[in-house]
Amino acid sequence: MDSVINDSSAVVLERSQLLPRSGIGVHGPYLIIAAPGNPVIRLDTRLLDRIELIGRRPGGALVLAGMAAAGFVAGAFTLIPDGLFTGLFTCAGMAYVAQERFAEARRRGRSRDLLLTLGDLPVALHVDDDPEMVKRIADGLAPYTRQAPITRPEVYEDARRRLEAQSQGRSDASARREIEGSLMVGAEIVQVMGDRLCVGTTDFAIEAVREYALRGANLPLPGNRSLQAALGLLIVAAEERARQGEDVEMLTQRIREYEAWTGRTAGR
Repeated sequence: MDSVINDSSAVVLERSQLLPRSGIGVHGPYLIIAAPGNPVIRLDTRLLDRIELIGRRPGGALVLAGMAAAGFVAGAFTLIPDGLFTGLFTCAGMAYVAQERFAEARRRGRSRDLLLTLGDLPVALHVDDDPEMVKRIADGLAPYTRQAPITRPEVYEDARRRLEAQSQGRSDASARREIEGSLMVGAEIVQVMGDRLCVGTTDFAIEAVREYALRGANLPLPGNRSLQAALGLLIVAAEERARQGEDVEMLTQRIREYEAWTGRTAGR
């Protein structure tokens, strides 16, 4: 079997466990992105507030399809003998464009993106696979996020630990330890150092990372590798949240709801 992950944490994932087109998969709380020709990217979704499944908007493709269809009809009505062959070729071209754009609109209507949200930062990750398969990815990761109801014992223990750190005034240091290693590119840690985002030994000014992200571009890494800039901004946003402190009210409420649901209390 083709193993795509085998690191010091004993995480092993086979290629067959990934979605066939996008190379995306799930291992516990980790979102795995194993695009061909790029190191495996691993994101700990316990950093995120939410992970959702969203549809791509077909509007642009439909507009182009409508324009092409209108051009085809107009061309058909303006055919005259002197320009018959030119008109026929023009109409055929317009018909092809209309058909192709309508097909693209249908494809977009069926496709799905993963929306990763941390605070005010939404990051869309396009997944070019069957929507039902993508839904399983979202469903597998959503319980680990910070605004989801707690349904798993390991998430409960993590929430209790974070609440205890907050109550003892260790929130900032504890949160920073959680961030470390939350985003990996191969064996390289993505982290914030002052006003720079570092991917291993390669660093970028955070403002430059924001500009890359606004353009939907990737951060270029040595060896023809890359990292989606918006994913890097998740670590920047996590650092900012660590400085501000935990949302104690929400965390306490989630813990209480889980304890009420299971009949469990802290220490039992």
